[in-house]
Amino acid sequence: MTQSPRRAGGARANLGRLVLVAVALLAACGSSTASFDPSGPCSADGRAAGAYPDLEGLLPADLAGTPPTTVDSGRSCTAGALSTYASHGINELRYAGATWDEGGGDATVIAVVSTPSGQPQLQQAWVEEFYLAGARASTKTENIEVSRPTLDDIEVYRIQTLNDLSLQTLLVWSVGASVRVVIVATQVEPGASRAAHDARVLAALQASRRP
Repeated sequence: MTQSPRRAGGARANLGRLVLVAVALLAACGSSTASFDPSGPCSADGRAAGAYPDLEGLLPADLAGTPPTTVDSGRSCTAGALSTYASHGINELRYAGATWDEGGGDATVIAVVSTPSGQPQLQQAWVEEFYLAGARASTKTENIEVSRPTLDDIEVYRIQTLNDLSLQTLLVWSVGASVRVVIVATQVEPGASRAAHDARVLAALQASRRP
């Protein structure tokens, strides 16, 4: 039976160890901000389901026929959340993310990141810098590999790392004025297949290209 999406649900607690997602404050960790006003001044970080429907509308409705476990959107305003983006003159970053909690430590996140009017247009290189800095800063990540493969006929920036027995792959590429992000995590255990992990990465990339 296909599960209906639970917006801002409890799956984030299970996905909190996905360091690449946690650093990005995307859909897989933390909790939505009940008092968040997406149209107000950007003085504090916040996120909620439906906060930025235009960004959420760029996310795929399903992954291999399964709707996401959670979908929400928000913005980063504080220096801590913006991290390396602040060095490029950005003081408001908006994002939307959909998370599929596949159980057993496996998860997929598909996200869209952009800057609003009045901010510098987001560059793919800045998103790459942000994620790589987060991976390197984590005390649990190891074997960080960076490459630029061509997948599904597009060149992507890829980070692959092992994080506390979780194999994680992150893809970044640009589409118009926004930057797309895919993160796939597979728990390393007997029976786990690298080929199956890579197939999930490709499936997420393909899904992200058909909202």
